[in-house]
Amino acid sequence: MIKARPSAKVPVKAKAKKTAKTVKTKPKTTTKSGTTARVAVLGGRSAAPSGKVSAKKAKKTAASVKLEPEPTVTLTTEARRKLLKPKDGFERVVDQTVRTLTARRDVHVPGMTAGKLATLLQKAERASKREAQVRAQLESKLRPLSDARLLAEDAAYRALLDVYATIKLYAKVLPDVGESFGFLAEHLTFSREKPEPAPPEALTPASREEPTAL
Repeated sequence: MIKARPSAKVPVKAKAKKTAKTVKTKPKTTTKSGTTARVAVLGGRSAAPSGKVSAKKAKKTAASVKLEPEPTVTLTTEARRKLLKPKDGFERVVDQTVRTLTARRDVHVPGMTAGKLATLLQKAERASKREAQVRAQLESKLRPLSDARLLAEDAAYRALLDVYATIKLYAKVLPDVGESFGFLAEHLTFSREKPEPAPPEALTPASREEPTAL
């Protein structure tokens, strides 16, 4: 009679170890908010957080959309001279005209509507705001440079006046010194002179007439 061998029993601990190999866990990682989280590794691959994927997609979408730069226009001196110069406060008048044209449907302007006029006004206002912003930025940068120039010119001119004052003292004793610096005296004297009155020939006939007796 053949005796059947007893079936080999697998230890429970070995099964648990084999199952634990399939699922590994990374050590605790601390997020920015201070909380801890475990990332489960299934089959050797880690599950990427959904937040990172959405951020990458948003970056890619933002990079694909390019903002068009504002058109730049450069006019010649002649072209600028031919342009119309609106009066101050014309924006308020245009806005009132738009509202009046919208209310009066019986008025039709060839090639112009209230909507088109409003669009032209908006473009003009945007251009004016951009110019004001850039002008303010330039003025803030130019002001220190302008003040530095004024201070340097003031110091140089004051020094020149001191030199001229000394030259005049020398010229009283040594006339040739005054001749050498004659250009300096001419420049400073000419700049300080007041304009001469007009000669009698330049007067109009009406101004030369003698007053009549009453």
